Amino acid sequence: MIPIPQKDYDLLVIGECFVEFACENDVVKNNSFQKDIGGADIVVAAAAARLGSGVQLISAIAHDPFYSFIRNQLTSQGINTDHVIPCQGYNGLYFTSNSHPESREYLIHHPGTANRHIKPSRTYDDLVEKSKIVYASSELQSVSKATRHTVFQAFHFAHCNNTMVAYDPNLRLNRWESLDDARECLWSVLPLVDVIFLSSPEESKALFGHDKPWEVIGFLWDRGVDIVVVKMGSCGCMVGYEGKIREFPVPDIDQSFTSPTLVGSAFNGGFLHSIAAGYDAFESAELANSVALYKGIKGGGIDSLPTSHELKIG
Repeated sequence: MIPIPQKDYDLLVIGECFVEFACENDVVKNNSFQKDIGGADIVVAAAAARLGSGVQLISAIAHDPFYSFIRNQLTSQGINTDHVIPCQGYNGLYFTSNSHPESREYLIHHPGTANRHIKPSRTYDDLVEKSKIVYASSELQSVSKATRHTVFQAFHFAHCNNTMVAYDPNLRLNRWESLDDARECLWSVLPLVDVIFLSSPEESKALFGHDKPWEVIGFLWDRGVDIVVVKMGSCGCMVGYEGKIREFPVPDIDQSFTSPTLVGSAFNGGFLHSIAAGYDAFESAELANSVALYKGIKGGGIDSLPTSHELKIG
């Protein structure tokens, strides 16, 4: 694993801002919603920031009626928004419901046009140099050729300058022209990646041909990925690190799991916060499980993500 040097920021996240509308019942039958900001990459940033990480974000916010709301919510989480640019167009949004805990994240999802302004020119080298870890997912790569180049450029500069690169394939086929298109984007950045998060069995099978977590860990080790984190839903996660594989079940709880929305992204944020703080991959997996569990039980938007005080960690 790449040593973590002292930097100005723990985490640099590149991603699209969304407005989230959540409800308790079926979306199409519901008349009231709880509004918040969201998006897979934004939740990673917020989860790490609420735990105490220094987080900076590269993104764009459209000057539609949600502009001030999105920017204020980002800054209220402690996320540095100096490189979140204003632009024309509209912001993405999605609707989600707790009535379908088996569903993955979004029921209705509509990307905006603000993401088109996230271009390679936004990824200044000094932003990467000031951060311990650079993170992005395929959610941004799926938008356009420009956003694909943006992710590649940031990862390439980080890789060449011994800055840790973390990536989540986060496969959502409705955002891609085809599975082959998604695979092409994945393989373009894989040689640059130090930490990868993926889900099993569906995602790992579709992207790598392996539905067993230990098999995909070995497969990715052979391709140079140092830390492989396989998320297994209610079964917890399995982590491959320094030639060892360990499984981390979800802690036993008395409370029920109410919402699956972006729990995986909350997990990623908790994991990267811990890595940036100097803990190893196995210790980080335990914290990440706790962050994901907390989010799943509490439900709600980014304000429901735990702080270090709420998790009783130092």
